[in-house]
Formats: sequence, C-alpha cells, structure tokens
Amino acid sequence: MRAVMNATMLRIRRHRPDRNPLRRRSDRLESAGLVVAVLLVLISVWPAVLAGRITYEGGLRNARIGPGFRQQVTATLLREPRSVRAAFGESAASTVPARWTTPAGVVRTGRISVPAGTRAGQSVPLWIDHEGDPTTPPPSRTDVVLRGVGMALFTLVLAVLLVAGLLAALLRLLDRRRYAEWDAAWIRADDRWRRPRRP
Repeated sequence: MRAVMNATMLRIRRHRPDRNPLRRRSDRLESAGLVVAVLLVLISVWPAVLAGRITYEGGLRNARIGPGFRQQVTATLLREPRSVRAAFGESAASTVPARWTTPAGVVRTGRISVPAGTRAGQSVPLWIDHEGDPTTPPPSRTDVVLRGVGMALFTLVLAVLLVAGLLAALLRLLDRRRYAEWDAAWIRADDRWRRPRRP
C-alpha cells in the first residue's frame, strides 16, 4: 500500500506546476493534457446521468399499465398444447388457440404462448395492448432501474475510453517530439565535440 502511495505522489509531483528550469515545454503540455483529461472525465458524468435518466423514463413509459396501454386479462385455452421436447435448461412452451375478453367487452381469439403442462379449458393470464392483441408483459421496476443504470455506466465508460484514447494520442505525439528534440540535441553536441579546439 505504501509503494502505491509513493508511486502516486511521485506522479503528482511530476505533473504539478512549478518553475523547474529542467521541465521542457512538452512536459508542461503533458501535464496540461492530463488536467484536461481529468476535467473531461468529470464533466462526462453529467451526460452519463442524463442518458441513464432518459433510458429510465423511457422504460417507465414502456411499462405503463391501464386503459390505452396494456392490461392483463384471463384467456381460456381452446386446445391442449402439443408436447414439445425442451433442451436442457430451457422451458418448454408452445402456442395454442385461446379466447379472451377485452376490458371493453369484445371477445377475441388468437394464438398465445403457454407453458408446457396446461390443459384445454384452463384459464391463463394474458397481457393485451390497447387494441386487444397479445403483447409482452411490462418490465418490472427493477429491470427499468437496471437499464437506466446500465446506460449511465455505458455512457461513462465510453466517455472515459474516448478521453483515454485522445490522451494516449497526445502523449504519443509529445514523445515523438521529445525524441526529435533529443536527436537534434545529440547532433549539435556531436558537432561541438568534433570541432578542433583552438589554443
């Protein structure tokens, strides 16, 4: 733990602003790039929260129950489902004709998916849309919250990866510039050392 703290403090000291004459312009640009990267990551929290909230509110709109949205009714099976062989870990389900009554009093028939083991004449719960057609059950509150949190985390991770990529490109550019300056300095030093000394 102490080694990690020492390494962290060394990194912070390396990039803190000071008047060190040995610090090159590229070193100062690197420190500024790191500060900007940290600020961009902190700023990206707001769009991530916003994306999560929009996803959450959209999920709540999709989960609405009641007239004009989706409602649960009772359907009566008109025929027994055929026996379906299920693979390991799967539940066997098949579609059978059924009859149900909408909240408006209209009798409808259609094919619905039922679990294995149901019998003809048995009543099963069925979710219908505003037109009386079978639809998927509404997502639970937990699912809606998890989707919102997942979208927020995805947006934040995407922003961090984008900032990290830009920072890596900046550091690579600065390193190339440092190497070019280093090569130029060695060439100048070599020229100076090769000149004959005058007495």
